[in-house]
Amino acid sequence: MARPAFGVPAALTAHVRRRRFRHRYSPVSSLASVRGDPVSGWDDAFDVVVVGGGHAGCEAALAAARLGARILLLSMNIDRIAWQPCNPAIGGPAKSTLVHEVDALGGAIGAIADRTYLQRRVLNRSKGPAVWALRAQTDKREYSQEMIKMLHQYSHQITIREGMAHDLVVDREGKVQGITTFFGAKFQSRAVVLTTGTFLGGTIWVGAKSMPAGRAGELPSFGLTDTLRSLGLYTSRLKTGTPARVDSRTVDFSRMEPQPSDEDDHWFSFDPQNWVKRNTMACHITRTTSKTHALIRENLHLTPKYGGFMTSKGPRYCPSIEDKIVRFADRESHQIFIEPEGRSINELYIQGFSTGMPENIQIQMLQSLPGLEQCRMIRPAYSVDYDYLPATQLSRTLMTHNVEGLFLAGQVCGTTGYEEASAQGIVAGINAARFVAGQELVTFTREESFIGTLIDDICSKELDEPYRVLTSRSEYRLTLRPDNADQRLTPLGRQLGLVDDRRWEIYQAKQDRIGKELTRLHNVRIAESSPEGEAVLARSGAAIRTSATLAELIKRPQFHYQDLKDLGLDGDESLTLYDKEAVEVTIKYAGYLARQQDEIRKQRSVVDKEIPADVDYAAIHAMRAEARERLALERPLTIGDAAQLGGVNPADIAALLIHLKRPSATRLHLFEPADETRQGNARTQKEAASA
Repeated sequence: MARPAFGVPAALTAHVRRRRFRHRYSPVSSLASVRGDPVSGWDDAFDVVVVGGGHAGCEAALAAARLGARILLLSMNIDRIAWQPCNPAIGGPAKSTLVHEVDALGGAIGAIADRTYLQRRVLNRSKGPAVWALRAQTDKREYSQEMIKMLHQYSHQITIREGMAHDLVVDREGKVQGITTFFGAKFQSRAVVLTTGTFLGGTIWVGAKSMPAGRAGELPSFGLTDTLRSLGLYTSRLKTGTPARVDSRTVDFSRMEPQPSDEDDHWFSFDPQNWVKRNTMACHITRTTSKTHALIRENLHLTPKYGGFMTSKGPRYCPSIEDKIVRFADRESHQIFIEPEGRSINELYIQGFSTGMPENIQIQMLQSLPGLEQCRMIRPAYSVDYDYLPATQLSRTLMTHNVEGLFLAGQVCGTTGYEEASAQGIVAGINAARFVAGQELVTFTREESFIGTLIDDICSKELDEPYRVLTSRSEYRLTLRPDNADQRLTPLGRQLGLVDDRRWEIYQAKQDRIGKELTRLHNVRIAESSPEGEAVLARSGAAIRTSATLAELIKRPQFHYQDLKDLGLDGDESLTLYDKEAVEVTIKYAGYLARQQDEIRKQRSVVDKEIPADVDYAAIHAMRAEARERLALERPLTIGDAAQLGGVNPADIAALLIHLKRPSATRLHLFEPADETRQGNARTQKEAASA
């Protein structure tokens, strides 16, 4: 389809914002090893080069291609495009919301998961809709193959090439000009998206032994870390890990608890074209035993962490089995999930059992689990530590502050998970393409998307462990649900040119069905004495007083849309399961949603508040020194611009808002004379804390 001319409607202005600073940063003082000199003899030229063919890289390449850019996708192993080196699963709490949001924008992860699932379950159905979460076990080989097929649909725009990015070409003004590979190929581009995963200086560990690798069997990336440091960016190290794989033919599933798929169909994608019904495979649950725990305690000193061989920190919310035994010493047993990796693969993923133990101890630990007494280990568990760039060096557009045209996404930013990587990838791809086209860059706010929450968190907070998205990280989680991701983001995707005519018609038809059904439920009434009213009393134990609308019935805690269907009061047959769930949530939680929308409106008014040009940031002592220096250098025009700066966190913004509320004269002389400094500082800090 022809992409619409870019013009942001009023409802979406919070999404698209040019970073407007009075003071532009100076070019970096040091450049990459090519020293910014023109490079002659380019092998090819592209609009955007995407380094890395994982989940972030694929989403970035696809998004940029949909916006009309010509892309080079450079991967160290083109047979491992969109590979799932850890658990081949998509979704889960908060993660499923990211998947739905990426799909609502026109991304790939949800569609691929719907085509390749082995098992699907909706988690937390006994709780409120804010924490409902679809999770799918996928076939890792099929997933990769389907993603490659999707990339090939854009073969006129996306060139896939195998190679190791070794250096960035940056001009004397600090602007990206292209990349060079380890073997000397040179590719020109005005934007580069780095999605290097765990490959940047990666080292894998099994017990006390280590080897350079991005993941098992694959070389790490050399040289790029030094280039980034020479450009004024700083790096650190994080770690992650993956459990052993065992041969499914050597496992006794009769000793485990089966976990079949849900009977009703739930999907990640909002596009029915991606809903592929297929036969499912059950996962299973077993548990650790006292023998397991004894083996771990006796051999803790042999692991990289407890033996002191590796100091990088791993993810808190995906701990190794030895961490669980140490941290929860009073627990007699831990749940372990046995999950298939594919229809044609005899390998099982042992979820919850990642470890850094030597191989000989690993097999003993596995065989201590019920049902795995005779198992054969196919691949050992290992830990991997790698270089990453703290995302405080990025703006919310995911472009670095130091190098114009350089974007980062995925684990290189300190996150963990395919879903987090995909979310960052689509944002980086959108903005790389728009940067090359000279268009305004896009930011996602935390009150309008979980994507925005993720990016805001990593760009404003220093990490000491890999970041994982959690439902609790969003203060607007009731509004940011999986079921309404299309309502929140598909209009933006359409406006940007990511959503084609067919998807837009699907979206409009769904919103029309939901709107008509909400109108019907608020208008149709049933009388207390009617057969339907008596049936409601029998079903819910609560009588109708005179009469009630169907919407008023749904508001009752123990009454659901399904009850309307059982009473013959449901709506049009064209309503889908998703439509009915959206209608029920909208009615049942209307009061909570209205309050949260009011909070969001107040937040938007703060974001647009202008900052006077004469603000003396050095005088705001309640603000951290790093934030004062950054704000004084950049001189942002609005509170929203200030909040986008790396190194400026929400507490700093609160202190700035309090400072701006004071009269001008008070602001200028607040900390004079010297004997009043401590008192004024204490007052401001107290006010900032209460804010």
